[in-house]
Amino acid sequence: MINVKTLLADDLQEIFSQNNLLRRFTCNGCGENVAEHSVTLPFGPNKGQVRNMITGCRCEDIELGRQAVRHEAEGKKRKTLHLFDQNSLINRDLRSCSYDSFEPVDASQNEIKQQSIQFAETFSLEAPGNLLYYGQPGVGKSHLATSTLKAIMEKGYTGLFISVPMLLTKLKSTFHKKSEHTEADILSMIERVDCLVLDDIGAEFGTDQRGSWAIQKIFEVVDSRLGKHTIFTTNLKGVTLKAKVGERSFSRIMYRTQTLSIRGGDYRARPIKTKKEMTL
Repeated sequence: MINVKTLLADDLQEIFSQNNLLRRFTCNGCGENVAEHSVTLPFGPNKGQVRNMITGCRCEDIELGRQAVRHEAEGKKRKTLHLFDQNSLINRDLRSCSYDSFEPVDASQNEIKQQSIQFAETFSLEAPGNLLYYGQPGVGKSHLATSTLKAIMEKGYTGLFISVPMLLTKLKSTFHKKSEHTEADILSMIERVDCLVLDDIGAEFGTDQRGSWAIQKIFEVVDSRLGKHTIFTTNLKGVTLKAKVGERSFSRIMYRTQTLSIRGGDYRARPIKTKKEMTL
């Protein structure tokens, strides 16, 4: 059966007359009213042969539209991953993190993992909100933050992972005349992404440096993220973090922010499982 998709010239309209109409029906695929005719082919290598043809069906057009949407989504995803790979300030180990590779040591860590998954699943640009992972070094804060960002990016949103100490080093490097990017370039990119991870915030300050250049840069970053989704990680309790980053930045960090306190031992210091143990 041949599906006639294009409009026919006037001299061919008679081919699809009432005289050779076989039936009319509603297509189950596209829902359009279609007609089936018995047609004698007037030209081509099969001239003179009789074929059944349908007109009015839009199934192929709809499928082509779906393919175009899929290709556009795949292209956007590739661009999103390229943005993350080329511009994130993240160490090599964290790049491979996922929810699957995070192994909770107790019920509380599992609960935080589930809350992280829910944050990613309900992510919406229309309802901005933040996460703040707090805990001692090595409990899995950065692991969960990376996993959550990746899950959000899987939905087609843009994202960056930024280690705050590495960010300040990167910004200082723009002071050189031969720098590839300007400070404005970096800050603008951080401001625009749909979801940003600011990892290890507060760790960049060895001592109280209120009024310093670093304090000002942190404020510019968190201030630019108001009304957008940001995921923070820190080793510092609230009072200490406030003293490190300044009152203005702390206020913005805590605005519309859900705090997840992670307990447990040093995740990185856990014994590495042998191949035999992993298959038991």
